[in-house]
This record gives sequence, structure tokens and C-alpha cells, in this order.
Amino acid sequence: MSYIIKEVTNVLEKYAKPVLRIGMSLIFLYFGYQQLTNNASWQGFVPDFALILGLTAEKIVMFNSIFELSFGLLLLFGIYTRIVALLLSIHLFIISFSLGFSDLGIRDFGLAIATFVVFMNGKDGFTLYNKWKKQK
Repeated sequence: MSYIIKEVTNVLEKYAKPVLRIGMSLIFLYFGYQQLTNNASWQGFVPDFALILGLTAEKIVMFNSIFELSFGLLLLFGIYTRIVALLLSIHLFIISFSLGFSDLGIRDFGLAIATFVVFMNGKDGFTLYNKWKKQK
């Protein structure tokens, strides 16, 4: 019985990192797509300090959408996993702190922690980067 438990644990450990990386990338892709296709719904979330840059809320949401879609794709395929996950986690920490102690702020803080864990793990065995490396 302990052999079966050990084998199941090994399988779970093998897939834990890519499942977290891919799951987090899908979250960024979803929200990036939502911001791209329904920009007006997201403009109310733009904090006042972001408007100091002289950009409109519409443009900030559009830039945020492009950022999340681009980096979400890089994370999905495991390209520059550490740096991409670090930038996305910092991005989410900023969002969570700007939202404050609210349901959305706490949710984004949890997602920021999960993305930071992807940064700490680095690339896993299921990244496109590893496929390219093996072919060379």
C-alpha cells in the first residue's frame, strides 16, 4: 500500500509545477482577453494614481490587456518562465494593493502569491523552452 501512495505522490509532484504554471497563464489570458473585448467594463478599476501618467483609462486597460495576453502566452509555453512569472506577480501585487482590503484585492493577492511560486519554481519539464533545448 505504501508503494502505491509513494507512486501517486511522485506523479503529483511531477505535474504540480506545470499545472500551476499553466493554470496561472490561463487566468492571465482570460482577463487579458476580457479587457481587450470589453474595455469599458474595466476602466472603473484603473486607480487614480495610474492616470497621472497622462493616459486615459481606456488606454491603460488596453496596455494592461496586451501585457497580460503577451506574458500569459509566454507563461503558458514556458518561455522565460522565471522573469515572466516575476513580472506578472509584481503586476498582480500592485493591482491587489491598489484594490485594497476587498474581495477583489484579496483574490488578486492570492493569485500574486501563486504566480510568485511559479517564479520560485522556474521552468518545469513541460515547457516549450525544454523542447527547444532538447532539439539542439
